[in-house]
Amino acid sequence: MSDEKRIGLQLACEGLGDNLYCVPVIKRLRELAGANTRIDVFTRQPDLFRACPYVDRVYPMSDRAALESYPYQKRVVFDPKALPFALMETMDFISIPLGIGQLSFRQKQLEYFPVEQDEAGVYDIVLNTSMTWPTRSWPIERWQRLADALIEKGHSVAVVGKDVHSSADKYIKRSEGLNGCVDFTNRLSLDQTYYTIRKCGLFVTCQNGLSVLSGATDTEVIVLDQSIEWSKRAIYRHEDPHYKVTYVKGECSIYCCVSFDCPLPEESEKLKCVPSYEKVLAAVRVKLRAKGGSPAS
Repeated sequence: MSDEKRIGLQLACEGLGDNLYCVPVIKRLRELAGANTRIDVFTRQPDLFRACPYVDRVYPMSDRAALESYPYQKRVVFDPKALPFALMETMDFISIPLGIGQLSFRQKQLEYFPVEQDEAGVYDIVLNTSMTWPTRSWPIERWQRLADALIEKGHSVAVVGKDVHSSADKYIKRSEGLNGCVDFTNRLSLDQTYYTIRKCGLFVTCQNGLSVLSGATDTEVIVLDQSIEWSKRAIYRHEDPHYKVTYVKGECSIYCCVSFDCPLPEESEKLKCVPSYEKVLAAVRVKLRAKGGSPAS
């Protein structure tokens, strides 16, 4: 139609989690924009939006011809560098520039739209060992220690994650398998990873894209809350950022959101944002008791 409005959203963010956080905002935009509005998305994660019912068409950000020739009535660029990243919820980075303000808890419900059929197995516990920034990564030795404790109690444990090259951070974010666990690292599509998380009894992860993906499930989740305060990257389900989610933090309260350079002067103080093994184990025990399972030793 000639009077159709067109809104083009450029999602300048690179990460899986940031793009997933955009979905509730786009849904709200769709509700407010009306039926005679076309919403197109330019993104570095186009597969996330191919089945999204709130988007009319998705373009990869690399499609420069489409990007430069797009006939915008409204153009919004979601760029984490443009706002105080460590002090705001991710959804605010796009909802505020769009002029729709902050979303309500109900509107912040996370969603994911897979296109593949579910071929995932069922595991008691799924771990995500993805190593991103040093201040947002749990040491692999602690992951192995946790896995050993769980396996000793008879739990089936799988590991998910994927090695990803970050053009923004200029390094590879790695995921490692663990001895004694079913190793799905670098072996599953995102859809099958989603199904694996959705069907397990407990998912344990650091703050990253898969922690956000888990918010689109009804699974019990433990998030290792680290260099970004948990409420700024909260998982919203059923209007509640604590619904089936436990956030385990370290001993540092700076929440500096620094990738590599801890501002604390003493070496002994560095990386205290990373929670201890004992704290994480205690959280796992609580979750397993609540589900009626055998707690880890």
